[in-house]
Amino acid sequence: MKIAPMGAVRNSFAKYLEAAEQEPVFVTKNGKITAVIEHIEDRDIEDYLLQRSPRFRKMLDKVKRERDSISLAEYRKSRGI
Repeated sequence: MKIAPMGAVRNSFAKYLEAAEQEPVFVTKNGKITAVIEHIEDRDIEDYLLQRSPRFRKMLDKVKRERDSISLAEYRKSRGI
């Protein structure tokens, strides 16, 4: 985990983008973390966006309530896994 002040990130953005390929870079403003730079592959963009979508989360929650779902642990136990 790398932590850097906003001014340093602004002045050397390419350097921090490169660093983010190895680990998240937390950006601070006035000593408080306000952002994170994280590496993402093109193939992961859709998953990233869906995970952070309140609308998608509501839809998943609704489906879970409407269906009789079980946890992965319960499924494995029922199958003897």
